[in-house]
Amino acid sequence: MPVQRKQFGRRGLNQEGPTQWGPSQSSYSSNDGYAATAGAYARAGGAAVQVAGDSGGSLIDAVMQCLGLFFSFKGRTGRLGYWGIGTFNLVMMMAVLFAYLTAIQDELQNYANSDELLASGSGLTMWLLILPFFVSNLAVQVRRFHDRDVSGYWLLVWFIPIVGSFFALVQGFANMFFAGTRGSNRFDTPQSQAHIFD
Repeated sequence: MPVQRKQFGRRGLNQEGPTQWGPSQSSYSSNDGYAATAGAYARAGGAAVQVAGDSGGSLIDAVMQCLGLFFSFKGRTGRLGYWGIGTFNLVMMMAVLFAYLTAIQDELQNYANSDELLASGSGLTMWLLILPFFVSNLAVQVRRFHDRDVSGYWLLVWFIPIVGSFFALVQGFANMFFAGTRGSNRFDTPQSQAHIFD
């Protein structure tokens, strides 16, 4: 009487047809899966799963994703991303200002007050150096609004004298500490980072 060998790891699964884990795969092949399919993750058994929005991972794609993380006004950002990007922007802005003012230290003596400096060519250069960090802060504020299912246009209220300061305090506090919408909302995009950072 022939003795049937026990197959480890296959107990309780139907050998005849597809299982709850997908179609049965009779053998493993080293040529299938990740190595053969760029931009995909391999399941056990070789069938590759294509990741949505993954275009191969080139250097240009990585740079564009990084720029989108800092400068995109679309999508969502969770609290951790908000704090992280905001802190990075603040530190970089202070470092750039310190380095620039140190570089023009001799020229600073020519200005009677800070208003003259800000109105001069050196002041314009200083504004241009911190502009990317300012725009990045606006972008992360808008994405944080989106995470709370609030329109990013509310940011424009911040620029209204007196009233804007009150709104900036209230909404800034909400952005820092209030959780975003659980699940999807109207501002979701494939590039949204809220599920990673919150």
